[in-house]
Amino acid sequence: MPLCIEVNKKFAEHIIKALRSRGLIDGEYLITRRNEHVVIPIKDTGVWQLTIDGISFSLFNCTPPPKRRVSVKLPSHDIVGDVVIIRENALKGWDVGELIESFKSVYPRLKAIWVKEFTVDEYRKPLLRLLWGEEKREIVTKEHGLVFKIKLGEVYYNPRLAEEHHRVASLVRDGEVVVDLFAGIGGFSIHIASQRLALTIANDLNPIAYRLLLENIELNRKRLKGFITPLNMDAREVPSILRESSADRVIADLPLRGIEFVDVYDALLRPGGVLHLYKLSRDEEALRDELAEVFRGWELKGLKLVIEYAPRAGIYRCDLIKTHNP
Repeated sequence: MPLCIEVNKKFAEHIIKALRSRGLIDGEYLITRRNEHVVIPIKDTGVWQLTIDGISFSLFNCTPPPKRRVSVKLPSHDIVGDVVIIRENALKGWDVGELIESFKSVYPRLKAIWVKEFTVDEYRKPLLRLLWGEEKREIVTKEHGLVFKIKLGEVYYNPRLAEEHHRVASLVRDGEVVVDLFAGIGGFSIHIASQRLALTIANDLNPIAYRLLLENIELNRKRLKGFITPLNMDAREVPSILRESSADRVIADLPLRGIEFVDVYDALLRPGGVLHLYKLSRDEEALRDELAEVFRGWELKGLKLVIEYAPRAGIYRCDLIKTHNP
């Protein structure tokens, strides 16, 4: 039989937080209210008394409701805030009504389901159609505690890059100058500024993405250690406003066309500087050959599959070191 403690509702939030930090809450059951108290299911550790911040609680046998576990097969999809985005080809073989009900059963707070048909124009804007729910396009989502505002259909955003944003930021050292050349709404730049005392120049050509970048910097202002200089210009013009070879690191998240900007990367990076180039490819060996051909005089330090983009294709992070003077 499960074990519980009972806490006055005035102190419940603090006690729950303390219990979670110690890993003592039994996640198989729901926390419930009983009049003026909150009943919290506790893992069986062989003791019948708990002391939290000097307050002792007696454990007792209880019957809290179990958490509802939904086992539903769903097609590949992304969750952004309280909406689902599903690719057009993932709908094949599904009854639309059944699919909608399945998503609603798995995500009870879901507000909308969007279908991504394809990506359009130089801004990489996804063309979306509403399958179900509210026509909600302004979304707020979180990545590692950072807040990002998005406008669906107006800017590029991929929630599958959240871990990559955090991972690349952890590679940056204090004091670096980083150029995030295709910054979008600020995923890489804001993660870097939250972790490191560095200067990041965040550029994007899309004026809507640029305005959201400004908003997202403000939304996260209290969590930022480093500095972000936002720009709204063609990537090829960025070297004209920076000192030549002044960047320690360049991030180029433009998987379909990023390889076209080698001269820009060369102008921005100092010798020994790092380029994180994101590239769509169907074959790792073919990608290595292409990089060797295009980036002559550069060293390929690493190649990592970041996202499975389509059957037998993926987006790779190519870490390249500039080993020469411009």
